Amino acid sequence: MEAIDGVSAEVTRIFAAKEQRRQDLARLPFPEKVRAVMQLQEMAATILRARGKAVQPWRIAGHDEKVGAASPP
Repeated sequence: MEAIDGVSAEVTRIFAAKEQRRQDLARLPFPEKVRAVMQLQEMAATILRARGKAVQPWRIAGHDEKVGAASPP
């Protein structure tokens, strides 16, 4: 890879993809953002529990126990 102004083309591509991802996440509707946070909390909780920590991820009334699953009609 050739350097362009001290930054390789690969690094430029990575930063462009990162910015695109940030914009995509910013456009999500609020409920989708909350669902994403809940998924991250569940992922972190698994690791923290393995380390012996007591954690309590968010629970939302009417939301299935499995994060990301659709609620029954």
